[in-house]
Amino acid sequence: MSGIKELGVRECAERILGLDRPVVVMHVRPDGDTVGSAAALMAILHKLGKAPLYACSDPIPERLEFLLKDYREAYHYELSNSTIVTVDIPTREQIGELYDYLPGVSLMIDHHDIGTPFADNYIIPGASSAGEVLMTVLEELIEMGAVKLTEDIAYPLYAAISSDTGCFRYSNATPDTLRRSASLIECGIDYPDINHRLFNSKTPRQIRAESFVAERVRTELDGRVSYATVTKRDRQSEGALLEHFDTAIDVVRSVENAEISFVIKEMDNGDFKASLRSTGKDVACVAAAFGGGGHIRAAGCTVKAKNIDDAARIMLQEIEKIHYPKGEQE
Repeated sequence: MSGIKELGVRECAERILGLDRPVVVMHVRPDGDTVGSAAALMAILHKLGKAPLYACSDPIPERLEFLLKDYREAYHYELSNSTIVTVDIPTREQIGELYDYLPGVSLMIDHHDIGTPFADNYIIPGASSAGEVLMTVLEELIEMGAVKLTEDIAYPLYAAISSDTGCFRYSNATPDTLRRSASLIECGIDYPDINHRLFNSKTPRQIRAESFVAERVRTELDGRVSYATVTKRDRQSEGALLEHFDTAIDVVRSVENAEISFVIKEMDNGDFKASLRSTGKDVACVAAAFGGGGHIRAAGCTVKAKNIDDAARIMLQEIEKIHYPKGEQE
């Protein structure tokens, strides 16, 4: 798209200072990074004397609602007169159906390695999280004397970073990530509570959903690939919503010796959405083969197929073709 500008950190900070009637937009199927980053940016904007709102095409998962308790969701009629900022969104499609109600996007803040910028942007490819990218902007705003780092900013910002690093267990948590997170902890936030809410506190329905998936995990390619599928009928039979299967990939990826793991879920509209994780192999290139993207060790896409078993078969074929071609397997 012509006319899109890649911004430096100072330019991004200045854009934030100049926002008028800001609405912070999160990606479809919101996770801890996009929700935490949105909440942190709204906290910053509030300190700047603005009245920020948030918007998302999909409902906020119950387990993440605590991050947005101080802010209000924008009504559709309010969007047309607002200035839109997106966080953790690498492609326009990830905005979802909400995009049709937006007057345009003024600024995107992101960290994905693979994506298609759709607005003036500040992107640090390979950063641990959108939260860490936002923190570099926050550091610039602090240096400019515009804001100070306070607990209400640090709390959701820590949540965003912790979420996308798996509580700092993943390899995307660099020394800089840890140093920045330490500075957030120094603000006095209750970080054990954040980590508990993100990783240990689960509703009974979420636990049942994980148990359902655990009983149906399968392996292929000599155990190097683990996967599971969840149909719409499965969800209905378990009395569960899509959001209750958000952590299903963590169950599947825990299979011993699995190098690549994926979960395919049938959506309400009949699409088959895949979440991929790896211990080192590039799953972003696998997702890219289906028009998706993400990071080397975490990615997602939509698989076109007749049914969910066919979708799993197609995914396995692509993984084998890219990473385990015949004759090269151990």
